[in-house]
Amino acid sequence: MAELKEIKQNVYNALKELGLSELEIKLYTISLLLGPSSLSTLAKHLGISRPNVYKIINGLERHGLVKFSDRKKYARTFMVESPTTVLEKLRKKRDKSEELDYQFTAIMPDLITLYRQGETSTKIKVLEGKEQFLKLYDAILEEAQGQTEFFGSLTDAINATSLEQQKEWGVKRARKGIKLRSLILPSKELESLRGINKKMLREIRFLKNIESFPASFQIFANKVIIWQPKVPLAILIEDENLVKMFRNIFETFWKQADA
Repeated sequence: MAELKEIKQNVYNALKELGLSELEIKLYTISLLLGPSSLSTLAKHLGISRPNVYKIINGLERHGLVKFSDRKKYARTFMVESPTTVLEKLRKKRDKSEELDYQFTAIMPDLITLYRQGETSTKIKVLEGKEQFLKLYDAILEEAQGQTEFFGSLTDAINATSLEQQKEWGVKRARKGIKLRSLILPSKELESLRGINKKMLREIRFLKNIESFPASFQIFANKVIIWQPKVPLAILIEDENLVKMFRNIFETFWKQADA
């Protein structure tokens, strides 16, 4: 069995997640340990007056965590709802949060379309490390408006993460219906990827007459990522004009590339 200190901490964390105040959490915890108690007993343990205990009880009532005995009004004892009620409320909150997350994710492409940067300043973030690389890949899946474009060394991009992670990301992307157009440097290992893979919503063309380089860039929504996999380092740019420039570069090379 867990120690009392650990139990109290877990109860505190759960009730805090449900939005209870410090005094409401304290009253719930004391009542849980004491069982059915008079208001005077609770006031003594809390070190406050009975009227203030009533105020805290009212707060717990709003959270649905209060019940009294069936005795007459002035002889009733107070106790809180079972911890199973707290668990049920936590699960309902989690389910509601997951549903809101799902709904918001579903409309993200439309929100990005509606979003206009206007006169706001350019936003640039520099992120380092493999973990940050993977977070950016997740961001692409959340915000891409049905399509994303990759330009550069796919071999180095794979080496910066892993082949398995790249494959996993590709599956998630296809499931979300996000098309990928890739302009990559020639490679014997990647030659089998040439052309269109309709199942994976992917089209790959190879750059020609261009000197090899390890870096790459990727366009999605109103942003562009410049990947430097040797560090590894990524620069996330949110700027309408810069994104337009990179998109024009991509489209120009796309028309010239070997399908």
